[in-house]
Amino acid sequence: MSPADLAALAAAVDLTDSDIEAAAEKIAGQVQRMAGLWKAQDTPEPVALKYLRAKARQHHVELPPSAGFTQRVNRMADPAWWRRALRKRLRTVEHHAIQQGAVHRRASPYVSEKALRRADADRRRLAALLASLEVLNTNTGEVIPLDDVIKGSQANPANRRAALMVRIKGIEARARTKGHEALFLTITAPSRMHARHHTGQANTEHDGSCPRQVQTYLHGVWRRAMRSLQRQGLAAYGLRTVEPHHDGCPHWHVLVFAPAEQTGDILQTLRACALADSPDEPGAAEHRFKVERIDPAKGSALAYVAKYVSKSIDGEGLDSDTESDTSGADTARRVVAWARRWGIRQFQFFGLPPITPMRELYRHSGEGLGSPALTEAHQACKANDHAAYLGACEAHGIDFGVRYVDRPSTRYADELARAIRGLNARAADLLAPLELTTRTETWCIQPRQVRADVAVCLPWTRFNNCAQSIESSTCEGLRDLGQAGAAGNRSTRRPGAP
Repeated sequence: MSPADLAALAAAVDLTDSDIEAAAEKIAGQVQRMAGLWKAQDTPEPVALKYLRAKARQHHVELPPSAGFTQRVNRMADPAWWRRALRKRLRTVEHHAIQQGAVHRRASPYVSEKALRRADADRRRLAALLASLEVLNTNTGEVIPLDDVIKGSQANPANRRAALMVRIKGIEARARTKGHEALFLTITAPSRMHARHHTGQANTEHDGSCPRQVQTYLHGVWRRAMRSLQRQGLAAYGLRTVEPHHDGCPHWHVLVFAPAEQTGDILQTLRACALADSPDEPGAAEHRFKVERIDPAKGSALAYVAKYVSKSIDGEGLDSDTESDTSGADTARRVVAWARRWGIRQFQFFGLPPITPMRELYRHSGEGLGSPALTEAHQACKANDHAAYLGACEAHGIDFGVRYVDRPSTRYADELARAIRGLNARAADLLAPLELTTRTETWCIQPRQVRADVAVCLPWTRFNNCAQSIESSTCEGLRDLGQAGAAGNRSTRRPGAP
């Protein structure tokens, strides 16, 4: 670790969230003042960009990935951007904790205790923020508390888990209809990337890799394997999940569906890619690439992945965890904190149509589709039947493209942002592509206000049966809520809906 890295580590170890917010405000203010001077003096972009690079280097953060100069200035003049960038420095702190032996099954599994406390504090801070905001329908004036929107969306862990399970169930049902086999794979990184042995003792061969670097390695292995399968004309599809070993090192569980006659070649290719690095190290053949063939007579693929999905979201139905010897709820709390600390995507489907068109079609009223094929797909969405949706798209050659519109950015006044407006649909029974509008209303987030027309109804019995006026609008508004600005999928639907 270089002297600069050591200095950055020392500066970040004891940073509180208040410290980060204060630093973000200060740095953003400095950039704002410089941006004003550049505009007044007509400073050349290369000179200004040199300052931005120096500022990023000074605080050990990366420049915004936006290609345009204006976009970079806007972001580096924004305190919110600096808060996120500075919080990423905490990964260095967590990596140091792993190297010092503070993360393993006999100390603190998956994440350090300090990182876990930060995650809990972040969760409380976010809950307080959501409670202070509301969403306003700029077309109708309808107002809904933002935390109610979150509870009804897939930002709610219970809803997210239910939606994932419904999708997996539909994929499995479709695979059985087509006579495809199901495989359950486990892919692990070489031993040199693990900081600790299963006993908790230090791995003297550890190369210093952090969890994010290991995830990048595993993603490269998978990408090479998928390209090889594509060249061979082999079709594999399914779901991959990522979870940590007790020392924070990630590994993958992959649910794969494929035609029965192709599974042998697919496994051979995947095994070759997984063991291309250090194939002769002790235990590589037994532990680096594991395969389980799922027998439908003994259990479903859904049952195989259910515990991994639950472990990575909320721990529902998980009694204990053999990797960490903790309860299901505590395990999920730690795994989620680990994924957020390292910026690791926990679930990803592959070889399948994207889910956004199905979610957008779910919003549509179903009127004016003008196509039996699209009507069949729409009915499958409304019935929450993912297998029927996949079958309709395949049988009728349905292809969806998401349609976006440009709108003024709510954060940066001189920029445009893309917003989903609907779908472009093609089907065998359509003579020309059909434009479907799924979002007609605009919502914005604002501080929650106390309104005079919302009176507290005092009960005349022991129970208050009088609903406040804002509550009556909530139930209706949650069904068709458009863009509410919430994280993840902003639409609101019943648990398990697409």
